[in-house]
Amino acid sequence: MAGYISEDMRLMGGVPGQQLFVYRSDDDAATVAAPGYFDKAVEDYNLDTGDIVIACSGPTRADAVSLLVATNATGAVSVVAA
Repeated sequence: MAGYISEDMRLMGGVPGQQLFVYRSDDDAATVAAPGYFDKAVEDYNLDTGDIVIACSGPTRADAVSLLVATNATGAVSVVAA
């Protein structure tokens, strides 16, 4: 697991609480969806509850595509598949 990398996330648009991101990682889909994976994105991108992350993951960064909705509980981020 490489873990969250700020440079792999791109803000596509929106406002806080209604932002849309694309995140590409060679981590597998389960790792990307694990609680705490996006904690640093709170600082990097103001990731907040209700924000949507389109995660392209796996060895080729295209093995799985997941639509994730974030919940930010005081800086601890969890995501659920939408």
